[in-house]
Amino acid sequence: MFINKKSAIPPGSWGCVMPEAGSPRKVEVMHTLSRRRFMQTTGLMGLMAAAAACGGTSGAGSGGSAGRLTWWDAQESGQEAKEALFKKFAESPGGVPVEYTHVSAAKFPQALQLAKQSKQLPDIHVNVGIGAQVEQLIKDGWVAPIELGEAALKRLDDQLYEGIHTFEGKVYSWPIYHYRSYMAVTWFDTQLVAKAGLDPNAPPTTYDEFRAACAATQKASGGDSHGLAWCIGMPIRLGFAVDKMAQAGGFQGADGCLFKTGEYAYHDDAFVNAIEFMLSLQKDGLIAPGSRSWSDDVARGRWAAGAATYFISGPFTAGSTLETVPQWKDKLGVGPVLVPEAGKKVATYSGPREGTYWLSPTCKHPKEAGRLLGDYFVTDSYAVDLANAMLQPPSDMEAVARSNAHPAYKKLVGWFAEQAYLCPAPVVRNPKGMTAYQAETKEVTPGLGDIVQGAFTGDIPDYRKALKELSDKMTAERDRAIAAAKAKGAEISVDDWVFSNWKPETDYTREMYG
Repeated sequence: MFINKKSAIPPGSWGCVMPEAGSPRKVEVMHTLSRRRFMQTTGLMGLMAAAAACGGTSGAGSGGSAGRLTWWDAQESGQEAKEALFKKFAESPGGVPVEYTHVSAAKFPQALQLAKQSKQLPDIHVNVGIGAQVEQLIKDGWVAPIELGEAALKRLDDQLYEGIHTFEGKVYSWPIYHYRSYMAVTWFDTQLVAKAGLDPNAPPTTYDEFRAACAATQKASGGDSHGLAWCIGMPIRLGFAVDKMAQAGGFQGADGCLFKTGEYAYHDDAFVNAIEFMLSLQKDGLIAPGSRSWSDDVARGRWAAGAATYFISGPFTAGSTLETVPQWKDKLGVGPVLVPEAGKKVATYSGPREGTYWLSPTCKHPKEAGRLLGDYFVTDSYAVDLANAMLQPPSDMEAVARSNAHPAYKKLVGWFAEQAYLCPAPVVRNPKGMTAYQAETKEVTPGLGDIVQGAFTGDIPDYRKALKELSDKMTAERDRAIAAAKAKGAEISVDDWVFSNWKPETDYTREMYG
C-alpha cells in the first residue's frame, strides 16, 4: 500500500519502438497526461489504454519493451532541455531511447501507485507528492540505488546526507534544487497592479499591505478579477505555504517543531496569525470563489487567465506559467513571502533538500539509467537548464545569474539567498536511529494543510484548537514511534530533535551537529 505522509525531515511513458540497427536513435516522448485526461481515464484500464494508443505495451514490468528507459515527471517547464539531453544520451555510445511522460502534480502519487500495482513503474520518476519515508520506499520496492560515475559522485560529495540521499553508503537520489527556497511567494499581474494605480516595483510585503492591494486591484478590475487565487483544494500545498508564512512571522522551527526545544507547537501565534490573515481575505470577498476546489496547477491557470491579480505559490510558478502562456513574460511580477508587520526581517528555514530523481527496482537498464542521470543531470550545464526552466532554484544557485531566466525569477532567487536558511534535521544527527524511527511512524490527521482547508470550508471553525490537538498528536505519535523503534534495538530519543545551539537567521552546518 502506498504510504502518503509528511517526512520527518524538516522541509519536501509509453510508446517507443527500438530503431533499426545502425539508424539514429530517436527519443520518443509522450508529452502530457493532463489533469483532465487523467480524470477521464477509468483507473488502471484507462492508463493501459493510453499506453496502447501511443504504441506502447500493457505488459507487466518497467520498460515493457526492451532497450528503453521510461521517465515520469510532474514538472511543467524545462521539458525542452530534458528532451535535448535525452536525445544526446540516446545518440551516444551505449545510449538508449527515453520516453518522457508528464503527469499533473496533484495526480502524480495516484498515477504512480496505479503503475506499481500493475507492475509498470516508470524506470525514473520525480518525488512530487510522494511523502513516504525513503527507508519505507526502499523496503517496499519503490526505489533502488543508482550507479553514478566518479565525476558525478565527486560533484555531489558535499550535498549527500546519509538517511536522506544515501542508505548504507548507496546513493538513491540527490538534490537538484537548493534548500534556499520557500513555498509562499507572492506572484502578481503587473498590468492589473498598474491599472489599480499601484507600483509593480513595490509589491506588498505585509499582511495589511497585501489586503489593501487585493481590494484595490479587485475594485479597479470592475469585478472582472478577484484579488487572490489560491489552491484551497490542495491541502498539502496549503500546509507548505502556511508553514513558511509562520516562519516569516517568527516561528523558530519547521513542520511545527521548534528547533531549540524539539517541542511541537503548531498552535503558536505565528501559525494562528497566518491562517487568520488568509481567512480575512475570504471574509472580505477578495479570494476567487473557485479557489476552494482548485489544486495548485488549476489555480495557477485561472490566475494566468485573469481570475485574480495575485497568486501565492512556489518559485516554479514562473516557469510553469511562461511554459504555457509565454505572453505573460511582459506582466509577470513577484513579491517575497508576506510578514505580519512592517520592518520584520524575513527568515525561513529548510532542512537538506530531498532527492529529486529516483530509480525503480524494476528498471531493466540500471547502468544506462545511472549514466543518463550522472553524466547528463549532474553537470554545470544542467544547473543552467534548471535555472532557465525557472522551477526551484538549482543546487548551484550561481547558475541563475548565467541563465536566461525572467528578471522576476532572478529577483526572487536573490531574496531566497537572503531570507532562507539551512536548518537542523534529526536524520542528519542520527541517521540509523531516525531510519528505524521513521519505519514506525504513522500519519497524524488532520495535518496542517487539512486544518487550513477546514478553516476555509467551515469544517474546522476552531482552528486554534485543532492546531493544539495537532501538536499534542504529533508529540504522542513521536513518543510512540520512538518507543517502538527502541524496542527493536534502535538508539534514539526525543533529544535527537533538540538543537540547543541553533541560532535564528543562520545556517545550521554539518559541524554544528557535533
